[in-house]
Parts: sequence; structure tokens; C-alpha cells
Amino acid sequence: MKKSMSVQVCFTFIRVLKVLSPPTPPPVPLLARRFMASNSKGDNDMAKNIFSISPISYGDPCHDLFFHVKSPDNVVGLCLLPPDPSDEEREQQNKATINYLKQLLPVAWSHNSLTTLKLIFNLNSLKSPGEKYFPAAFYAATIWLHHNHPKTLLCNIPSFAGSGSFYLSIARLWDLVEILYGLLLEQGEEDSAAQRLHRDAHYKLLHDRVMEVLAEQLNSDIDKLKQHRLGMELESEDNDKEDGTALLLVSQAAECCTPSSPEQVRATRTVLLFESLGRRLFPPESDQSEEWERLRKEFLEPLTEYSRQRMHLYINDMPCVIKKYLEEVKAGGSIIKSDALLPNDIVSYVKDKDVGEAAEIQWKAMMENIYQGEENKFKNCLAVCNITYAMSAAPTTELAASLGILVSELSEEPAWKGKVITLGPLPDKLPLLHWIQGNDLKSRYDFVVRTCSNSESQGVDFDQVCDLILEVAVNNNLKAEQMIKKVFVFTDSVRFGGCSTSWKTLYEAKRSKFKEQGYGDDAMPHILFWNIWDIAGFMHRVEEPHPGVTLLRGNSKTLIKSFLDNGGEIGRHQILEAAIANKEYQTLSVID
Repeated sequence: MKKSMSVQVCFTFIRVLKVLSPPTPPPVPLLARRFMASNSKGDNDMAKNIFSISPISYGDPCHDLFFHVKSPDNVVGLCLLPPDPSDEEREQQNKATINYLKQLLPVAWSHNSLTTLKLIFNLNSLKSPGEKYFPAAFYAATIWLHHNHPKTLLCNIPSFAGSGSFYLSIARLWDLVEILYGLLLEQGEEDSAAQRLHRDAHYKLLHDRVMEVLAEQLNSDIDKLKQHRLGMELESEDNDKEDGTALLLVSQAAECCTPSSPEQVRATRTVLLFESLGRRLFPPESDQSEEWERLRKEFLEPLTEYSRQRMHLYINDMPCVIKKYLEEVKAGGSIIKSDALLPNDIVSYVKDKDVGEAAEIQWKAMMENIYQGEENKFKNCLAVCNITYAMSAAPTTELAASLGILVSELSEEPAWKGKVITLGPLPDKLPLLHWIQGNDLKSRYDFVVRTCSNSESQGVDFDQVCDLILEVAVNNNLKAEQMIKKVFVFTDSVRFGGCSTSWKTLYEAKRSKFKEQGYGDDAMPHILFWNIWDIAGFMHRVEEPHPGVTLLRGNSKTLIKSFLDNGGEIGRHQILEAAIANKEYQTLSVID
């Protein structure tokens, strides 16, 4: 798919609210400052040995940076879920990760500086589930950037501030203050901001640019409040912009000027926030303390309250963005955009009495205009859907069913077209090949959910799936070129890490069976096991234990789009590229 509306409802806002919740700021920045001050040999040794850091390089330092540098809160378990770490263990893991990051950054920058810059930006991403949101690492990386590539950090300050983006403006204006504060604390003691501004030209340039951005945002927000626009637009807004920028009309600049905790107060005082902003906001002859008091009562408090109200309103209205689009399609007042919605977005409304018909129309347009014809990348693919009880309790049933239907409709060989593999009844639960029944999307969706639902959380057996495919091929006298090339298993029970030693043995044994039936060495299909149940918003993870097997975990809009755009070809490169493909990453640039 080329483009889709910015619709991601689940789990993003849990993180968003944590960032906005007054009065206590997140504890991670405090850890970040301690980590930035730590460069001891003992810490470096620990970074090499701590279990949360993989000692195995992928051969590409950017891949290492993306996949190995993650918060302990976002670490996906191996065969068995590890126990939750204690606060002390979590801090040790974070410290080890930060030290590993420091060692990795110069290598990654030499390898690909622009990608590394985007990955630094990604460390503080709040865009959707599956993304990093690892502020401690983000602060450490920006400190490194300031010391090694100060011009690059300076020119990207507006992007780091998240100007113009709803998701990214939530926290990043305060992040700029944290970066300045961290630079003053990196030696383990508070350095006088006045002294640093006098003797450190790079710090002064950064400080001045941050204050300019804050002043610009604050003046813009005050101007909107003066025009009495906010109250009106809180009730009714133009939600048509695809990047969501219309949904938040003010930044968080006012909240940066109304610190609500002792730590925030200390940070603003240390970086001389009010003195520096005052010189940009007030007349030179004015009394700054009086001006700030007036500004606080007239503008800062109303703006802070408005932005919080707007956040809650946005959260409540977010699911309605899809429905609003479908209502416009139904009314004929909107040109149907075949790439406007993802498959799971469409099927989530196919039963809606108001817009179900529009969802059917949208599905048909998507299938006809995006995937079929010469661009059909799924013409020789087959889906296995195993919808467990856990998946039915989370918003992943729609994803498994919609992708299963999509793959079945796009498959071109008669032996596979319109079909899906499910697990059969007890006691054996052998996989079965079903023809998806139904004349419309609603009935086909109902059939897949009903047929593929499994009350027991039982994994899909690799052996049995391959045996079924081979049996169907032999019974239908299929030639080698008619054999399925890719099999996608949508489930919640894919085993990761430390469990992959037998994949080569399993795959090669199955390939021998295919060869014995006259299908040659290359007839065995590639198997993608996709664990789409990702209720905690874990970091995306992919493993390739054998060239014929891919293990994937996670679900987010960017990952689903990558899967669709690449015809199911998902590896480390595709996941990394999908994570840094959004519009806000394209504004970043390397200067020095």
C-alpha cells in the first residue's frame, strides 16, 4: 500500500497519557542523567555481559542499534517469559544498554549517518505500538550527537521538537529542556548555565536555538488563544489532514513554562529557561517577574488546560476517524481512496449497521486498485489463521482474519485460491484447508473467525502444515511452478530465541519430502510465522533461524503496511525501514 490514514487506536495513548500525567514526570530522564554521567570501566564490562544485550552482531551496526538497543520494558521474552525485573535489575539493564549504545553510535554513524540519525530520533518515538519510546537512550544519544556532530543536532532541533506533529509534539518540547539539563549534569555536577553559555559556543548555539523554538511555539499558541479560536475548535475541528496535524492546535510550550514537580522546577531554573525566554517574549525595559505572572494567569494556565482537554477528546474521538471516512464514502461525498485504510481497519467496521456497506466498497476498491494485476505480490501465497482465545480478547482477531482473507483472494492457483488453513477439531487438531465461504466481506469474515477460532492456545505445527500442503499438491497433480511459494501463519504462539536450533533440521526434512514427490530442491515454500498478538506494544522482533523460515513478532500500522507493500517479504531491513519511513523522519538531515 502506498498511503493510509493516521489511525492507530490501541496502546499508543497509554504511553501518551503517561507522558502528560501531572504532576510527577517520568522517572526515566533521571536515570538518563545518571547514565550519561557514567563512563566507568566497570559499566562497560557490564554492558558486555548483561543478558539484555545481545552479543551477536547482525553485521550491520544500524541493525544492531535498532534491534539491540531497547528498554527492558520492551524486551520480548524467549521460549519462556522471564520474570519481571526488580527496579535495581531494570536500572542495571538500562545502564548496560546505554553504555552499549555509546560504543555503537560512532560505528553506526560511520556506516550510515542519516540512518543513524533517524534511529536516534526513533528512540523517543510515540507514534504507535511496536516503537521504541526509550527516553534514557534518546537523551544519551542526543548528548553524543551534541559532542560529536553539534551542527547536525542544531539544524534538526525543529524536528526533534516535533513541530507540527500531534504525536511527536506531546513530549518533545520538554525533551529539549531535558537535553540542555543533561548537558549541564553530564560531569556529575551541575555546571552553571551562565558559565557554560559564556565558554562553550556549541552549547550556546544549542541553548539559543531551543529557546527560539520554545518562544516561537508559545507565541503561536498565545496568538490562537487571543483570537478565541480554541474553544470553538475544541468542539468541531477539521480532521481531514492525513498526518493528524489538525487534531492538536497547540503545542506543549505552555506546559514547559509551568513546571509541576520539584525536578522540573530545578531543570527550568538550571537551564535559565525563564530568563532566556523572557528576553525573547517581553520588552527589554519590563519587569520579567511581573510579565511572567501576567502571562501565567492570562495564557499559560488556559493553554495547559486546553491541551490536556484536547488530548482526552482526541483519545475518545480517535476510533471515529475511520468511521467518519466510511460515512463520507457511503454518502458519496468523498472520493474513494483505495489506500486510505488497512485491511484490519476495514473489517472492524464491516458489521457496523451504518457504514458496513461502505466498508465492503472500500475493501473492493483496495483489492482492485492496489494488489491485483501485475503488481499482485501475493499470487502464490497461502495463509494459516489460528485465532486463539487470547487473540479474541485483544484487537488482533481483525488483523488475522483480514490478512487471511486478503491472501486467499489474491492467490491465483485454483488449488489455493479462496482458501485458508485452520487447525482442525480435537483431539488431533490437524491443520485443514478450508474454502472461505460467503458472497461478501462480512460473511467471509464471519466464516474465517468462526472456523479459525481455537479455544485452546495451541501452536501451529510446522510439520503438519507442510504435510498438508504437499498432500494437496499431490492430490491435485500440481506442477512445481504451481506450488505455493510463501505460507503466512497468523497466530499468537511463535517461539523466539534459544528455540531455533531445530529449524534447519525440520525445514530440510520437509524439503526432502517435497523432493521425493518430484518437486525439486526449491519447491518447499518459505514459512513466515507471525505472532500478531502484541497487547503490550512490544518492540518489533524478527528472526531468520533458517533461510526458509522467518519468525516475526509485533503489530503496528507501519509493520502491517510493510508486510503488504513487500508481499510478505519481511526481514530486519524491512522492519527497520518501516520504523523510519514516516513523514517526520524525512525532515532530518546530516550536516557534519
